[in-house]
Amino acid sequence: MKRQQIIMIVCGIVMAAVCGVAGWFLFTQTTAKNRAAEERDQAYQALQQIYRGKVFPSDENIARVGEDQKVLEGWLVTASNQLHKGDLQIESKTPTSFKQTLQATVRKLSAQAGAVQCRVVAPGFFGFDQYLGQSDSLPASEHVDRLTAQLTIIEKLCEELYAAGIMELRSVSREVFDVVKKEEEEQESSSRRRSRRRDDSGGSARASGAAARTESAYWTSQRFTLEFVARPVALIEALNRLAAMDMFVVVAEAELRKTADPLAQFNAKRKESSSKAAAEGAAEPVDPAKLSHVERIVTDPELEPPVAVKLEIDVYSFEGV
Repeated sequence: MKRQQIIMIVCGIVMAAVCGVAGWFLFTQTTAKNRAAEERDQAYQALQQIYRGKVFPSDENIARVGEDQKVLEGWLVTASNQLHKGDLQIESKTPTSFKQTLQATVRKLSAQAGAVQCRVVAPGFFGFDQYLGQSDSLPASEHVDRLTAQLTIIEKLCEELYAAGIMELRSVSREVFDVVKKEEEEQESSSRRRSRRRDDSGGSARASGAAARTESAYWTSQRFTLEFVARPVALIEALNRLAAMDMFVVVAEAELRKTADPLAQFNAKRKESSSKAAAEGAAEPVDPAKLSHVERIVTDPELEPPVAVKLEIDVYSFEGV
C-alpha cells in the first residue's frame, strides 16, 4: 500500500471520529433543548390554567376551611367551659341577710386553729369592718351582690391558705367601693354650695377610682390583698394551691420579708450564756464531742425562718366568653 493511501485512510478515520463526537454533542443539546421546551410549555399551560381559573376558592379549600372552623369552635367551647368552672354561684341577698352571712363567715374563718397562740387568724383581719361588731351599718341594696361575691372569693382564698399550712393570717383587703357614696353625702351636707360642687367633682373622681375594676368586653377582675406569715415550704404550697383553683386567680404582686430567725436566736442565747459564764469565772473548755445535736447544729432546713408575705391577687370573671 502506498504511503499516500495510508495518509488518506488515517485522515478519514480522524474525520469520522470528529463527526461522531460532534453528532453526539448535537444530539445531547437537542434533547436538552426539547426537554426545556417541554417544561416551559407545561409551566405556561399551568399558568394559563391559573389565569383562566375561578376567582373563588376551590371546593377542596372550602371543605378544609369548614373543618378548621369546626375544630376552632370546639376549642372555644372547651375553653369557655373551662373558664366558667370557676364561676361563683351567688344567691340574691338582702342587706340584712348579707350581714348575717358575713358574721357567720368571719366566725368560720376565725375558728381555724394554728401555730400562733393556737390561732391562725389575727384580730381584725377582715376587710368588711364597717359591717361587723356592734355596728348597725348595712350595705346599700345595689352593693349586696358584689359584696357577696367578694365575701365568697375571700372565703375560698383563705381556705386555700389554711390548707397550705400558713402560720398566721394577718389581714385580708378588698376593693372598697361601698363607702364612697356615704362620704360624698357627708361632704355635701357640711360644705357650702360652691365648695360642694368642687367636692362633687372630686368625690366622683374618687368614686370612679375606688370602684373601678379592670375589665373588657369579655372579662372583669377584682384585686384582693392577703398578708400572712408562713414557712417557705408552706408559701410554695399556697402559691401552687392558688394556681390550681377553679377560679381564675393570678398573683399580680408578691412581697416577701424575712422574720425572726430561730437559729440566729439560738446562737445569740448560746453566746449570751457563754459570756455570762466567762464573766463569772474562767470557762472550762468545751468538748465538741459531748455537745448535743442541737448545740452542734450549723444549719437546718426545718428551722427555716418564717416569711411575712403580702400577695396582691387578681380574680378574673369571664362573663362575656
